[in-house]
Amino acid sequence: MKEIKVMKNIGKYAVLAGLVLAAVSCTDYLDIKPYGKTIPQTPEEYSALLQTRLYEIEEGEETIIGDVGSVADLECYADDLESKLTQYPTGNYVPLYVGDDLSDKQVLYAHLYEVIRDCNIVLDGLAEDTSEEASDVKGLAYALRGICYYNLLRDFCEPWEGNASGKLGVPLVTVFDMEARTIRSSFSETVERVADDLQSAIDCNIRNEDYLFDSDVMLGYLARVHFWAGNYSQAASCASQVLERHPLLGGDAYKSMMEETGEGTGNILMKGGTRSTGSGDSQAISYLQCKPVSKQFINLFAEGEQDIRYGISLGKKRTFAKRPMACLRSAEMQCILMESQYHQGLETEALASLNELRRHRITGVTDYTMETLPPVDPDDNVKVDARGQALTPLIYAILCERRKELFLEGDRWYELKRNGRPEMWTHRQGRKYTTLEFMYTFPLPIADVILTDGLVQNPGYDNVK
Repeated sequence: MKEIKVMKNIGKYAVLAGLVLAAVSCTDYLDIKPYGKTIPQTPEEYSALLQTRLYEIEEGEETIIGDVGSVADLECYADDLESKLTQYPTGNYVPLYVGDDLSDKQVLYAHLYEVIRDCNIVLDGLAEDTSEEASDVKGLAYALRGICYYNLLRDFCEPWEGNASGKLGVPLVTVFDMEARTIRSSFSETVERVADDLQSAIDCNIRNEDYLFDSDVMLGYLARVHFWAGNYSQAASCASQVLERHPLLGGDAYKSMMEETGEGTGNILMKGGTRSTGSGDSQAISYLQCKPVSKQFINLFAEGEQDIRYGISLGKKRTFAKRPMACLRSAEMQCILMESQYHQGLETEALASLNELRRHRITGVTDYTMETLPPVDPDDNVKVDARGQALTPLIYAILCERRKELFLEGDRWYELKRNGRPEMWTHRQGRKYTTLEFMYTFPLPIADVILTDGLVQNPGYDNVK
């Protein structure tokens, strides 16, 4: 990726992003009226509001794309690493389970809306500007806003689980107004908002390479949101389009891509923290190494070292070798495609897509047939699929390939949430800690719930003060 050219006016105009009251409530993201301040006039000046967000993505941040640290936290909440056998080092913070970090998620909520606020300023200010430069800036704003609403949907809303009826989304803010106190939309309305923003970013056809979010990245995110929402036909269509332009890699090309530590190479479409200095990454990796790799996960590699992911992922004595990373790559699109085909009843096509992925990863592999698919492991935490249906050998094989492919990319936590929200327990110093079903959905900021009439808190947190 090219180095981002931070605008010389960024200090002058980014002041709009900082015009919020003291952090009394996370609804402060609405307080942006620039009393007595300079308002941007040109596309270049408006773009300065968003340039800092791009710089943060490349430096590493948890809000938009994520980085090594945010992925490490997600892996601590999930089950690919074994919490029960964690060796806690002196001076390092190792999340035991998701309950350790739930309070911090209220800060994440506020940060996401701060980015949305900046995007709204840009989209309002450039609404009448039809120049090519303005189109690029608006495309970037749509991209960032759509991704932030997607992140809010995954983290702060209950999963689809076969039916969106009655499920809540998040407050949708598309203009800036410091007096507004917005209540929650429906799940479907939030999905529609994300999809519309991502499609608008695609329609803008961003030409400025420094803006990072080209049409293929946006199409990948569009596949993600439709997949999360159970819109499997649309998810498969978007994933297929990305795969046509960024086909699966295998062998040395795949190995080189996965072991590269800087900029995304190969068919990595987007990667966070590409310009990270490394000190924070090293600390996150060191505390993550305190957790041994789950034996149940290791057992998924039935072909052993014939599977190129085995050597990339696993070290000696149940340590991991793969570097955690927050990214979007075309192999995830293959995972979306094969599962979307399965949920549409296209089992022959789903099996063919599954075998295609395996042929790119496992030397000399024999294709699965419906008769040779391995049985469902009764010890796996996932017991049902995204529709709440009992696992079949085919969907279980699809989920296992995804689990191996996206190991240490922050995916497993969301797979657990998407597929049944299983309760898991661990222990420390004689006490038992359980990840309960409601903990997969993070709490809305308590101050917002108190100050906003009609704003509904997520289940499980209603009595938390």
